[in-house]
Amino acid sequence: MLNFRFKVGAVVMCNLGPIGWKLGRIIALHYREDHWPVEKEVPYQVVLEADNTLIYVPEDDDRYCREATCEDLRVVGRMDALAALPPGAKVMKPFSDLEHATIGTGLDYRSGQCHCCHCCPRNWSCVELYSEHYRCAERNGLKVTRHVVNLGTVCVGDSVHCPAGRDLSRKGFMQCPTLVRLPPGIRFSDDGTIAGEVRFDPHRDIEYSVDFVAVSTARWDDSAVGIVRLQITFVVKGNEPPDGFDVDAFMLEQHRARNVATGILHELSNTWELWELGKIDNHDTCDRMRADLLRLRELLDRHPRLDNGMWWAQLGGYYMNVHKLLENTLFECELYLGHALTFGNAEVRWLAEQNLKGCYQKRLLEAARFLWIDGLEQMMRGEWATAAETLCLAAAKKDGWGWAVNFGDIWFSESAARLIHGAELAAQNSTEDSDGTQWIAEAARLLERGMTRTEEAGYFGAEGHPWASEIAAALVSYRNQQDRGTDTAEWLKAFKLRTTYWCAQVLGGAWPFPPKPRPRLEDTDVLAQCLPGHND
Repeated sequence: MLNFRFKVGAVVMCNLGPIGWKLGRIIALHYREDHWPVEKEVPYQVVLEADNTLIYVPEDDDRYCREATCEDLRVVGRMDALAALPPGAKVMKPFSDLEHATIGTGLDYRSGQCHCCHCCPRNWSCVELYSEHYRCAERNGLKVTRHVVNLGTVCVGDSVHCPAGRDLSRKGFMQCPTLVRLPPGIRFSDDGTIAGEVRFDPHRDIEYSVDFVAVSTARWDDSAVGIVRLQITFVVKGNEPPDGFDVDAFMLEQHRARNVATGILHELSNTWELWELGKIDNHDTCDRMRADLLRLRELLDRHPRLDNGMWWAQLGGYYMNVHKLLENTLFECELYLGHALTFGNAEVRWLAEQNLKGCYQKRLLEAARFLWIDGLEQMMRGEWATAAETLCLAAAKKDGWGWAVNFGDIWFSESAARLIHGAELAAQNSTEDSDGTQWIAEAARLLERGMTRTEEAGYFGAEGHPWASEIAAALVSYRNQQDRGTDTAEWLKAFKLRTTYWCAQVLGGAWPFPPKPRPRLEDTDVLAQCLPGHND
């Protein structure tokens, strides 16, 4: 136990089991307590940041304690990804400018542009605006103007009217407002105004604070304004039930809804366990999980504020399992996890952000997959050089991985495109063409890289990936003909035909390639419109 990973003072995340991961600081090494056996000690004692609780870490292992990431620190330190950073927070390195060229266009994240955010900020979702793992404003270098209004204290029955500031955007604030944070009776408008009469809220204490946030991207391209984050804060007092309101009946209703939700989660977990054990196939797993997720969604339609949004986070999280089985459900993951963020509850936000870390990575994988498809279609049209550049972008998204692309397939595709274009360049000149030589050398490098990935997977056995084997044989044949000074025209014609065949196999979802992406089963606009709005 001499070579611990962390020193005293290190900021770490600790796994507290059912209540999740918590931020803390290591205050002692080789920790032990007086009542323990003499031989027993643990690596670390930790003080939790939230409430100064002292805990110990049983083993120096990532399962119990890991280094805190910048995202971890930001989730704890500020309300959302557009809020000001806390004092002393680490500023992340600037993102590359290479993807800024398309900002403001209608391309979505699957284009791979704008750091896998939608390329028009006016179309950004809750996760793109508020999640620390997406940070689309920061990734794309956009200015954020912050405006805070403190209304002081109001009582149930008081009227409230607060327009947005004169210098702010006067429209666009209904893009992703955190309406669930407002008291019943208060309405928010697209021009940034809140107004209405505060009514009793059975979900809150007799006194509670409101930190309402809304964002306008209407002037995102105005360097003097950018994205406007409007925060309206106030304290509500006198939140007592009116005559005729049955508190016990309300609590019983919430309890019953919670029990139903817990039962649905149990069914979802059981289904997933059966899949992991190989007892049910992908199709049955998706059918069962979709049915249970629909039940949970219908329950939340009736009880939208149950447990401060925790069940919305669970709903979005379990859709990630369905997406893993190649169902086209990343939209649902982000929609429901994003809605969970709007509640403003620290525990719910933490749960949602842990899932959104994976969701953003899924965006990168999806972008790689769909860029791969774009590149293959370009190859089918004979646009070899253009395809090579597209496929290079695809591979760069996740180091050659993609959504269900696990065996170096993107590198094989780019290798074939570069080999053909390099051979064409060489054939156009009577002397050796240096550009063609470079393209062919890069094709060989990519082929080797992909074959290494395939070997590591161990899926295809000694013969390897069939397309990779064919490209390798073609490359050997081409180099032999070059060495002999033989005309390569027939070789090039034959290799183009075989490459077109393999591209068609990929696009058709034939073995050994992943199946074609499945179409969505539900309309995204309808799902978004069904989310709860103002509290009634």
